[in-house]
Amino acid sequence: MRVAFVGKGGSGKSVLSGTLARVLARRGRRVLALDVDTMPGLAFSLGIPIRDAGMPEELGERQEGRGWVVRDGVTAEELVERYAVSAPDGVLFLQLGKLPSRVKPGSTTAFRHVLEEFRADGWSLVGDLAGGTRQPFFGWGDFAQVIAVVVEPSAKSLLSARRLAGLAGTVDGTTVGIVANKVRGEDDLRLIAQGATLPLIGVVPFDEEFAAADRAGRALLDVAPGSPAVTAVESLAASLEHVVANGSTA
Repeated sequence: MRVAFVGKGGSGKSVLSGTLARVLARRGRRVLALDVDTMPGLAFSLGIPIRDAGMPEELGERQEGRGWVVRDGVTAEELVERYAVSAPDGVLFLQLGKLPSRVKPGSTTAFRHVLEEFRADGWSLVGDLAGGTRQPFFGWGDFAQVIAVVVEPSAKSLLSARRLAGLAGTVDGTTVGIVANKVRGEDDLRLIAQGATLPLIGVVPFDEEFAAADRAGRALLDVAPGSPAVTAVESLAASLEHVVANGSTA
């Protein structure tokens, strides 16, 4: 399974992606969690200390006509072995979003380098992509079998989702759907379903324990393993497995 979480900042995508990664690992999958965001949310949500350092500058080299790329001869296996961090439940965490500013374009290359070699190697890949509307579909999100657009019941979040929906057709072979987050009831769910214009693949209820874990920078699974939000992510994992197996949300 290869899933990418996207959405506006503050939508809860880091908590959802980190929790999903651990849920999948508990189901016996080998999971690599990829952080492409510059914010530290995924590390917190996996239950590991904040890491300000991404991959070192010497990992990249400048090549004429290509700019900054991963140094020749460095394999994806080496990248993961050297720089991935062990997280609870056996998840491996690799931070790609914090390269030095002058080699920042190399993060895209590093990301693709890992994905191409791990694509058919029995790994489940969970990506927490940078907040926004364009980046997920132009360079980052096309590794995914499923792009999960995290949407809150708010005008700003729905606007972001509609912009992402307009780009969905640019990614061939990928299913794009909505994960409705922080849903308080049928009115919220109806608002999202009517305003997002993408198929619904999961619903996560508003949960004070979810919010408390996010504020504290701790993993939801460690703070409240029996919370409604965790139960919803477990259901989301099953839904994503169905989508991947069938190639659609139907």
